[in-house]
Amino acid sequence: MLLEVKSDDKLGLILFYCILISFSPILVSTMLIPGFNKGGIFTILVGSMFFIQAILLLVYFITHKKIFFNKGLFLFAWIFMTSQAITLFVSALTGIQINNFDYINVFVRFISILLFVCIPSQFSVSRKGLEKFMFSILILGLIACVYNMIVNFNGILGIANINNPYAVNFKSFFTNRNSFGQFLFFCVIANTYLYITKKSIFYWVSYLILGINVFATLSRTVTASVCIFILIFFLLYFRKKVLTQIMIFISVIFLFFIFYSNPQVNNFIVNIFMREETGTSGRSAIWETGFQILNQSSWTFGIGYLTSTSWIETMGFPNEFHNFYIETLVGGGFIDLLLHLIIFIFILNKVMTIYKNDKITGSIYFAAFLALLFYLFFESASFVSMGYVDSIFRIFFITIPLLYANNFNKN
Repeated sequence: MLLEVKSDDKLGLILFYCILISFSPILVSTMLIPGFNKGGIFTILVGSMFFIQAILLLVYFITHKKIFFNKGLFLFAWIFMTSQAITLFVSALTGIQINNFDYINVFVRFISILLFVCIPSQFSVSRKGLEKFMFSILILGLIACVYNMIVNFNGILGIANINNPYAVNFKSFFTNRNSFGQFLFFCVIANTYLYITKKSIFYWVSYLILGINVFATLSRTVTASVCIFILIFFLLYFRKKVLTQIMIFISVIFLFFIFYSNPQVNNFIVNIFMREETGTSGRSAIWETGFQILNQSSWTFGIGYLTSTSWIETMGFPNEFHNFYIETLVGGGFIDLLLHLIIFIFILNKVMTIYKNDKITGSIYFAAFLALLFYLFFESASFVSMGYVDSIFRIFFITIPLLYANNFNKN
């Protein structure tokens, strides 16, 4: 049995509330004021929600424990902020027009590391606290799924008959289907944790609902990431059962054979789902533009995150690079990519601590991280800025595993 120690389990729910707070501007733009996310007021609202999160967390930290700063983590937060300040300084010297919100983002980086990494290193959540957080994520996901299935009921029923995958946009109350699919990726991870630990039929039903909606997004990256996560987790979970691992491989091969042998299913997967003729759906052009920007500026420092996305938007591209690694390089250069790598290594070390004490949770988070690293090759994601995407990636993949690992450090 896992030895439980005194933990700050309410912090898990507060972090979930932070995710909800960061998501509220998106709800406004999709449910109340369509197109609201295109204006400057939306950015101001996003910033306001971030500072509400910061105040909420700070109040919790101050009222629950005497705060002291881990010198190493505090120094890292300072370096993380300073590196972006140097980036903007270098960009300004070379005549690049800086997006004004990038100046604010310099301080946001420091606050993010301070409140979501540095101070949480003194707190912890137990298994019970982790379950509450994961359950909250799952319930929000199921609400989004049910809403999507109600609003797009006829379209989802006829999904096998569509001729153009870009003509449908089953996005629930998110801004687009990729964002919806991204959140479903988190929900599948949360549901896997809850199913393995509780073995309830409720979570089997949840898998079915989540699976239908993942498929309906027609997102290749999300679907592949979910498959990678599930495959790696079950290989780890059944690591001592060779026969079971062989059965998993046989089942996967059998499914591929069924899909390949059925012309209608095969055509749908190839033409509508995989979309071989579209290749990377324009991503390669955006990636090439990112490298061109680096060649014209600085591979060491980049040009600034919001500055870079504004730059490619003026070229007719979406305001993201659809690749975390390239976006990080353009935003902050090799220095910033290295700083993010340090964060990943730090958290993976925490995941190993979890694995030594709780094999199931450790396996789930290890598989999730590998799937995440794949996902980041084809989609944008950030961890230290102000928006909803930053909040959920930061909390789910950094703060929560840090808090849960601290539970064992106390032991």
